[in-house]
Amino acid sequence: MKHIVKSKEPQALLDFKSEFKRKHKRDAIYENISAGAKKSLKASLFFEQYYLCCYCMKRIKPGNSHIEHIKPQSRNPTLTLDYSNMLVSCNGIEDRNEHCGHNKDGWYDENDFVSPLDKDCEETFSYCVSGQIGSSKKNGKTTIDRLNLNSLLLIRARKALIELSGLFEEDFDQRKRDILEYYTVPNSDNELPPFCIAIVYCISNY
Repeated sequence: MKHIVKSKEPQALLDFKSEFKRKHKRDAIYENISAGAKKSLKASLFFEQYYLCCYCMKRIKPGNSHIEHIKPQSRNPTLTLDYSNMLVSCNGIEDRNEHCGHNKDGWYDENDFVSPLDKDCEETFSYCVSGQIGSSKKNGKTTIDRLNLNSLLLIRARKALIELSGLFEEDFDQRKRDILEYYTVPNSDNELPPFCIAIVYCISNY
């Protein structure tokens, strides 16, 4: 999991909420959002997340992702259009074993959930070269379980990219600085490589 720093609420979303309230004399909720405002919202979320799933760090695109509410809409109706409560999650259904936002569904526990917005979230988890994610903390373990972050699909994907990182190459020591930079510095499109935090952890600890 990578720490996400929220940016400013997109102007299109602010304008939509303002116009909706002017017309209908009440605050808008998520189901009211217009297509244009939703597109702008998702673009802003993508950018601030470096185009990675907020939970597992897979590469995400508009067609394989959804807007995720940290505090579920069903239990927090006043927060459905609160920008600070929204992230983008992968759909996590490719292996018929859901993970990330869809597996989390309506669950939320302030004490047991590690949010990508928590400044120390990256330190809560550890990674193995075998592709597994772990944690020594109760909330980390619960989050892994609730999000199914050790699904077979994710384990295989993480392992494959860790192996491709250069960690096991003979010239790794000479290239280590450049490899770390590749996984920690966004490219010109503000993208980071998939599973970057997992790969950096393995490079730094193995």
